[in-house]
Amino acid sequence: MVESLLDRMALNNGYTIPGIGLGTSGMTGKEAEDVVFSAIMKGYRLIDTASQYDNEEDIGRGVNRAISSGISRDEIFLVTKIWKTDAGFDKATQAFEASLKRLNQPYVDLLMIHWPDKDDAVNLDTWRALEAIYESGRAKSIGVCNFSRGDLAELLKEAKVRPAINQFEIYPGNPNEDLNDFCDSENIVSMAHSPLKRGNISKERHLTTIGEKYGKTASQVALRWDTQRDVIPIPKSSNKDRIQENIEVFDFKLSNEDMDTINKLDKQNRDRNPNSLIRSEVMRGRNHREKKHGANKK
Repeated sequence: MVESLLDRMALNNGYTIPGIGLGTSGMTGKEAEDVVFSAIMKGYRLIDTASQYDNEEDIGRGVNRAISSGISRDEIFLVTKIWKTDAGFDKATQAFEASLKRLNQPYVDLLMIHWPDKDDAVNLDTWRALEAIYESGRAKSIGVCNFSRGDLAELLKEAKVRPAINQFEIYPGNPNEDLNDFCDSENIVSMAHSPLKRGNISKERHLTTIGEKYGKTASQVALRWDTQRDVIPIPKSSNKDRIQENIEVFDFKLSNEDMDTINKLDKQNRDRNPNSLIRSEVMRGRNHREKKHGANKK
């Protein structure tokens, strides 16, 4: 478990990653550049972007401004992703070259498949491109986003380089516990996008109540819940005060009782909205049928 902003977690290839980062989806132009520069100067070291966000040039400028201001590139952990329309070996390779040029960087610290294809063979072909880029040294680690347990299991059967990270949606009330546990069992770090419930985390009264005990906001409680579970949250914000607030989460520790209360929010939410559980079961059934159908075709 990371205990400070400067602590890093070890990935399965020996590379290390900061325990919290900045998401940049929805930010573009000078705003994105300024937010990234300011965040790095405040102490952030993990910056997450993607070709689909249409802001890689802006993010790259912010990173390079920070480097020019005295921050070592080695301290910064820069993430980008291959969009689903660039799936396949050749297209993924070309897309990465374009991303690297837009970022104006010699390498990225993490390159990811942004979304799984419904065809496992396409995912593997894209992964082969990431493996080749990793072997070239232009991506220090490689991973996936939004991969289900089934998607990961299929990829792991053929992968020469194991994914270091799976980025997927996690927040109190939606812990994705089964997927997180599977990632843990395979030595794959879970990274949480939308860790603040897309800006709605303050509506969770249990988190507000817990936060009052520590003099913290509901958002800070949610982010600390992640870090104490060895999940890396990447909250996004362009508000300078909230950017600062989101990293002030290492000066307190949630008790076991409070962690248990937050963990149980998932069950409470499903009890209040049983349709969410039905949808989850339908999705699991559909994934199983898709895998079985694919196996029969081989």
